[in-house]
Amino acid sequence: MPEYWFRYGNVEIPVEIDEEVRVEKISIDPIVKYDYTAISKLTDQLTDSRDIAILYEYASNRDLDLLRTFIAELEARGFEKDKIKVLASSWRIDWKTLEEELEEILKPYRKSLVFSWNEDKVEFRNMMISRSILEASSRVVITSMIPHGVIGFPSIKENLLLSKWIMFKDENSDLWSILKEELKFLGLVIGGDTLFYGDLGKIEEECKDRAEKTHTVKIDEAAEILLVDAGGRPWDSTLESSLHLIRLVSDGVVEGGLIGLIGECGRGLGSTEFIEALFSQEISRDALSGKILKIVKEVVDVKKLALVTTIPRSILGKTLNAKGFDSPQDLLTYGFRMYSKQASVKIVNGLGWLTR
Repeated sequence: MPEYWFRYGNVEIPVEIDEEVRVEKISIDPIVKYDYTAISKLTDQLTDSRDIAILYEYASNRDLDLLRTFIAELEARGFEKDKIKVLASSWRIDWKTLEEELEEILKPYRKSLVFSWNEDKVEFRNMMISRSILEASSRVVITSMIPHGVIGFPSIKENLLLSKWIMFKDENSDLWSILKEELKFLGLVIGGDTLFYGDLGKIEEECKDRAEKTHTVKIDEAAEILLVDAGGRPWDSTLESSLHLIRLVSDGVVEGGLIGLIGECGRGLGSTEFIEALFSQEISRDALSGKILKIVKEVVDVKKLALVTTIPRSILGKTLNAKGFDSPQDLLTYGFRMYSKQASVKIVNGLGWLTR
């Protein structure tokens, strides 16, 4: 009997499916073509810099490996540790989880590690910007462009705004172009299966286009049962960081079908804003957490939702009208009871936008 595995927190958990069941596995886990000469070429542009601010926006473990490789290249070129500052953030995952991950991985740079929620902002050209960005002589953005169920494929500008490094007083102004021209942001950005480098203004569109082509998956037929891997730690650390996947995969299941999300949520529900919206049902159109809940509720109006998670079943039922299970096997058994073993099953591993 074939086994399929799902990432769940720090472990992997299996589900067995009879051979007679119609199963399709969709893997969106692109192999990034790391051109390490790109890192070297970008570093060549920094040889005259007195210090460097690395704006690291966590999106995946791939960009975390890229960060470590870039720092190693800087050290090999003779840059001293006190001349490198890592400005770290992520709007996708729980901030406490990010702190734990980076403080362990970047032990030699703990004194140079700054998180966006702890950084002072100063006024610059009608915007508020983190002090460390202005004080540095060079600035390099490191991140990945991957889809999000609310925003789609966020641009580099959206990443910086959501991470609170930069706050525009007027987001409709052309200050972004001024910022790129005056502060001359460079980037090492993973777009889909390719590493892009150089001036942000020159690479951001091509990078985004490549990400969309790589992470968008066209399917011919929707399934009755869809099993979705939330990605394991740190992506599935909270319910808030996991739920956006519902929108990414919703086109992969028929109306009345079942979406089964496998996400541990070991850190609980999420931010204070998300918890308040979840229990009050008063959903803000402006907050990202509110937009996630709005989209999920629209999906569960026409499709069923179940989760393999540590979140109590009573909370899932009361707030999301969703079922909770201890294992993917239990969830699948529930699905077959509703639709029989003649139901088609799709398994989704990796971040992708399913379209028909």
